[in-house]
Amino acid sequence: MGTLGAPNVPIEPARRWNGALVPLTSTMPRPCSLVFLVSIGLASSCGFDPAVGVDSMGLSAESLELLQEQSASPEIEAQLRDVLNGQFGSILSPRFPDVLAAGGLATGSELEAATRLYRGQCMHCHGVEGGGDGSSAFFLTPPPTDFRPGTFKWMALERNHPPRIEDIEQTLRRGVPFTSMPSFSRLTDLQITGLAQVVRWLAVRGQVERWLVAEWVQGGGDELAESAVEAVVAAVAEGWNESDQHLVLPVEEPSPEEMDAERIAHGRRLYFGEQARCSACHGQELEGDGPAVFQTATDQDGASSEERVLDEWGIPSRPRDLRQAGFRGGSSPLDLYRRIRVGISGSIMPGASEALDDDAVWDLVYFVLSEAGLHPLGEDR
Repeated sequence: MGTLGAPNVPIEPARRWNGALVPLTSTMPRPCSLVFLVSIGLASSCGFDPAVGVDSMGLSAESLELLQEQSASPEIEAQLRDVLNGQFGSILSPRFPDVLAAGGLATGSELEAATRLYRGQCMHCHGVEGGGDGSSAFFLTPPPTDFRPGTFKWMALERNHPPRIEDIEQTLRRGVPFTSMPSFSRLTDLQITGLAQVVRWLAVRGQVERWLVAEWVQGGGDELAESAVEAVVAAVAEGWNESDQHLVLPVEEPSPEEMDAERIAHGRRLYFGEQARCSACHGQELEGDGPAVFQTATDQDGASSEERVLDEWGIPSRPRDLRQAGFRGGSSPLDLYRRIRVGISGSIMPGASEALDDDAVWDLVYFVLSEAGLHPLGEDR
């Protein structure tokens, strides 16, 4: 089956707004953002459940657009929706496919309780299907994460592998600084684990949907066979089941006391040098505005302009301003080591060159920490 490595049918990023597919670059009239968001918050805090009556889940706007381009019949759309609902249930009655039900995943009443919490705390941003297209998402910059591609930035694993439950839990506990994603540390450990299970459930469902649509397109428009569905579900599940095998750990982590001025100076040289080339994206002043972030775009009239390179979700890339304390994927030395060593999935942040050994990566880590005022040798900011 041609799509089990990775579907090669492009699905362009966009947001769904009031049922319409809206390109990320579009502008449109907005109601009063403050009033709208306050109303969402009040409704969530008062026990209002916006999913009451939602007994099935639909296809993403991207999938529907691709099916329309391929002149898919209503029967094909209905089959895809029925297959997904059969495998995953709905936001009111969720379930994992059997190939993912083992290994400590929540099932039955536990998963239903977790989705109730998701509906009250998360759905207004991340949406029913986890597409980052909830009722308040249109007002947020950067937009909430779309879970459906199965790509997660903040995790302790090698690039482009599904996260562990622990990685999702970590993001829930600490939030994502400089975004609208808050910390949910006020919740119990059991509740946080439950929400992490829901995020995984939505991500697996989204990946299966994308692969099934790609399989249908590459199959020439024939009805999907049950064996094809089972193969797609098994292939997606395999990646999630094996996520623990891709944990990134250094050979040895130095203590902060070992990172003296000489090593930090070496990190600085690496940052500006050709071996690491960090300044190409993060800039000469560490502000995240290096030349590699921009590309020249030409419009229909032949006029050119500089635009930011897009990430996997179609969002303009904005590399971190390294002078500011508080990093989105965590601010510990080990967090930064992992970001530099293997890169950030879905983004333009690559992993370090193989020519850089662990000592060099740690020198870069502590140079960054010192510039952010998070290491004693750095400027007091």
